[in-house]
Order: sequence, then C-alpha cells, then structure tokens
Amino acid sequence: MAQKTPVLLLKTKSVPGDAYEELFSAPPNGVGFEFEPSFVPVLEHRFDEHGMAQVRRALQTQSISSAESSAYGGLIFTSQRAVEAFTQLVEEGRGETRVSPGGGAEWLR
Repeated sequence: MAQKTPVLLLKTKSVPGDAYEELFSAPPNGVGFEFEPSFVPVLEHRFDEHGMAQVRRALQTQSISSAESSAYGGLIFTSQRAVEAFTQLVEEGRGETRVSPGGGAEWLR
C-alpha cells in the first residue's frame, strides 16, 4: 500500500460529511496518488489564530512541497478568505530568514 500524501485544507470540516474529505480520501482511480486530508480552520468572523499559527509554522519550516521529506504535499485554498489568510502570513514573513530542511538559511521574497 502506498503512503498517503498529507494535504492541508484551509477550511473547517463540514458536518455531517465533507465533500473535500470524501474526494481526497477516495481510493486512487488509476492516478497512483493517495491523500490524507487535514483540516485547518482559519476562519470564524476573524482569522483563527491556532490555524494561522499552524500554517505559519508550515511556511517557516518549508513543510509544504513535492519533496519526499516534506510534511505536506500541497496546500489547497477553498475560499477567498483562506487566500486572504495565506496572503497575510506571506506578508508578515517577507524579509524573514527561513531555515530550509537541509539546515541552510534563505530569504523569503
């Protein structure tokens, strides 16, 4: 059995069922990729600080990429507000030094 690629979904999980969870949890249909969706609630009537901190950490540690060693294989935006939250985190981090998984430092531009 192939290892599932974790994917962050910047949304609150819908109840009783979530279409995104069903889509990403479905067995692969010949594509060969299996995903493990993780929901990160970033919205209320304001940005959710816990969710924002989780995405901030993922960006700072460069945990989202196609590299085999990455914690997450992708980032999916499901609303305009999720894009706004992500944009805010990127703007906050401009010019900060990042430590790459290999231990080197680089600048976020």
